[in-house]
Amino acid sequence: MNWNWPRPWNREQCKERFVKGDRISIRQMASASGRGKSTIEVWRVQDTWEDERGRYQDELKTVTRDKTIEKASDKLSDELADIAIANFKAHKLVRDYAHLIFQIKARHLKEIQQLPPEEQGAELKKHSASEMNYWSLILSRSTQEIAAATGLPYYINVNTSAKKLEQEGYVVLDPRSEESNDERP
Repeated sequence: MNWNWPRPWNREQCKERFVKGDRISIRQMASASGRGKSTIEVWRVQDTWEDERGRYQDELKTVTRDKTIEKASDKLSDELADIAIANFKAHKLVRDYAHLIFQIKARHLKEIQQLPPEEQGAELKKHSASEMNYWSLILSRSTQEIAAATGLPYYINVNTSAKKLEQEGYVVLDPRSEESNDERP
């Protein structure tokens, strides 16, 4: 703050300097303000400058703490968003790969259906049920992870959203239930 006011400072200027500035003695205040030491002392006592300085310092600490928390929260949110994006991309790549494998297998199975019945058995033996299950699990898991990374379950499932809100400490009221109607003002 700029304390270079024309001298002599008035009562409010002296108070503002004392409350909002760095610690200053009465003698230093008198010298800076162009006022007498006894005048400054009387104003300080009458206007309870120490109390106001304490409240101002507390408010300053609170604002500083809140801004620090907000910055840290923003940084954490950005980092979590980056993780979610990377997670989404990785699982989408896996899902796309598994989907491609399924497309190839499906095309091959269609080709087998076009073969004479006596040749179909030999060709079907080339397909492994455990391999199909493996790719199915990969496809399912990657799809679930994509849904989780995008928050999709909360958009498409009201019950999942309600459970999440309840876990966060909110009370979810069902407008169709009598209990909910009784709780409304």
